[in-house]
Amino acid sequence: MTDRWAEAGSLPLAGTFAPVTTPVVFWDDKVIIPTGEIKPGVRSPQVLIAEVGGTKLSFGLMNWIVVAVYLLGIVAIGFWFMKRESASSTEAYFRGGQKIPFWVAGLSIFATMLSAITFMAVPGAAYAKDWNGYIGQWPILIIVPLVVMFYLPFYRRLNITTAYEYLEKRFNLATRVIGSVIFMLFHVGRVAIVLYLPALALSSVTDIDIFAAITVIGILCVIYTVMGGIEAVVWTDAIQAIVLIGGALLCFGLIVSQVDGGISAISSAMSEQGKGITASWSFNDISIRKGSTSGLVLFVAFMLANLPSYTSGQDVVQRYVTTSSEKEAAKSLWMNIVMVLVGSAIFFGLGTALFVFYQEKPDLMDPALPAKDSALPFFIIQNLPIGVAGLIIAGVFAAAQSTISSSLNSVATAFVTDVYGRLLKPKSLDDQRLAVAKWVVIILGVIGIGVSCVLAIMETDEVFMLFNRFIGFALGPLGGLFALGIFSRRPNGLAGLVALISGVLTVTVTYFLNEAGVIDLMPLLYGAVGFLTTFVTGVVLGFWLRANDEDVRDLTIWTQKK
Repeated sequence: MTDRWAEAGSLPLAGTFAPVTTPVVFWDDKVIIPTGEIKPGVRSPQVLIAEVGGTKLSFGLMNWIVVAVYLLGIVAIGFWFMKRESASSTEAYFRGGQKIPFWVAGLSIFATMLSAITFMAVPGAAYAKDWNGYIGQWPILIIVPLVVMFYLPFYRRLNITTAYEYLEKRFNLATRVIGSVIFMLFHVGRVAIVLYLPALALSSVTDIDIFAAITVIGILCVIYTVMGGIEAVVWTDAIQAIVLIGGALLCFGLIVSQVDGGISAISSAMSEQGKGITASWSFNDISIRKGSTSGLVLFVAFMLANLPSYTSGQDVVQRYVTTSSEKEAAKSLWMNIVMVLVGSAIFFGLGTALFVFYQEKPDLMDPALPAKDSALPFFIIQNLPIGVAGLIIAGVFAAAQSTISSSLNSVATAFVTDVYGRLLKPKSLDDQRLAVAKWVVIILGVIGIGVSCVLAIMETDEVFMLFNRFIGFALGPLGGLFALGIFSRRPNGLAGLVALISGVLTVTVTYFLNEAGVIDLMPLLYGAVGFLTTFVTGVVLGFWLRANDEDVRDLTIWTQKK
């Protein structure tokens, strides 16, 4: 863990067993110690078997009180917005009356993209390995200008509620519905996983019951999302983003004050122990194979993996239409650049600080820590004052809530706008649509809690890896379709539909070939495969399946009004 040894006491019955110059064997998660000579020429026949026992820290009553007060406060915010009639119509429930301040929308975008998984996984990755994952944050410098210049004008000027309304205007109804359904299916899985993984990490190092954590966080999240709509969601997102960053800074400051050398020790670990960015930037080292550490490949892969979230994900696009104007929405995105780069640096720095801390104090580390993602919650409970630790753990729950509430509200928005109101009941009244939206939130929340509990019963630890790969299946082709619609004037509706299907099929085949060992591809590139296949296929088909000029008026960068 930290390449340091710590004394763990002496062997039992040391006077009877004498393991002198006897090798130690690690077998089936156990330590096997054949005993040696008791005296010259006399060997002992005993074999010692030891297991490394984990430590479960007590969370404590005061910490529970702090968590309870925080979570109930979040629910109170939802109740307050309900009283303000923020959930009295679909316009208010889905778009917040377009009166959200840009800085709140910016914090909400950041919190939506940052889950509790990230809050623990990023420091865990820096603790166990290095800062190479930080390369994945740099593409935001390209993504935001692209969104502001080319995507945002269409979402704002067309006065849409969901991103998929653009697909119907640009292509046809089928692409709209399929795109919306892909998004909804993706977020059904996301809700369950975002509930499960933080609860798993916390329950593995504390006496917090995993099922209780999943159920309580899920229910409270459903309550304030149902009551307050998008306005409650974005305001609580903003609060939770501040709590997360503040908690990370508090942990970082505490570590700096307790390690010899402070900041310089952490900096030295990055430069001298390979804990910083270790990726190669040489063209000679470019590789798309599994385990590639090419900085250039990582940058492109992360950019094409993250771009679809900002251009075709309803949970993020919905924030663009909650502000009062296109200019305000753009300001929220520019603010998000700062939040992503600075916030991620704080989380990666915290991970390196954890490494230095436990390297200096290896006796404080639990050698049976189940996963690197548990390093941060273990440190919080072990070292922070009672009450303060509760507030930071509340921040972990808050990160889960911000992601889940965004998924719940955005799925409800997509279902009511793209499926119920467009296909099932196009003549339904606004009150009926609002009621359906609230029921969708409740049903999705119950499904998410149920699936999350099933995952806990199965005790699976590979779900996050599989989920990350599913991102490429779902959002990659969808992002490619939006790019096709905006940047190419030729493809018609059929071309767009075929392109989307080809993108999904190609990335699916690529996945199975990669798993079978037929090809060797970095899994992070699944999103790029889906994105590029959809876009290129659509452009090529556009030479034969061409849209009429009138059909694409004001819907591409080439035909929009100046």
